[in-house]
Amino acid sequence: MSQQEKRTDRRIVRSRRAIIEAFGRLLEERDIDKITVSAIAREANIDRKTFYVHFGTIDGLLDALAEDLVQTIVDEVEEALDGKAPVEEPERAVHTFFTTINEVVCRNMTLNRRLIESSPMDTLLERVRKPFERLIREQRVVLGEVSPELLEYYTSYVLGGIISVYRHWMLAGSDVSIDRVADVADALTMNGLASLEGQLR
Repeated sequence: MSQQEKRTDRRIVRSRRAIIEAFGRLLEERDIDKITVSAIAREANIDRKTFYVHFGTIDGLLDALAEDLVQTIVDEVEEALDGKAPVEEPERAVHTFFTTINEVVCRNMTLNRRLIESSPMDTLLERVRKPFERLIREQRVVLGEVSPELLEYYTSYVLGGIISVYRHWMLAGSDVSIDRVADVADALTMNGLASLEGQLR
């Protein structure tokens, strides 16, 4: 890669980061539906064209944030499993999966909480469905031996449960720790899989 290409790549990364950080600051002040491309551009000190090049629309930005979040979880789950396939150690894989979600969510709790507060459940579910389904299908995390024709139903069930549990915890203001929430989600996932495993093959 040439020096010019490296400089261009760094500019792209800086612009993208500036946009995301500006969006996060605005989200602390107002709901998602009150945030405009113009407001983000002013906050990030860029022109609107730069925003459109990177994300296209506000929905495009939100989709990118969901993709980034899930990709971070995927990368860290793979690293934690040391290259072992989840099907070889399903209990460890599920525990690692939920522990990683906790760590990623807590890194930017304010932004994640505001995103959840400002997004209807169906919108939130749809936004993270595709990247999470790829994680569940390709990495086979929280996935036992499930027949192909039932795979879509299983992933929808697991994904809906995961999002609902974490969304409820964030919005309820409960004294229950996020680690305890992960333990509950872990147990429900494993017990649910164990009880259905014979039927799903």
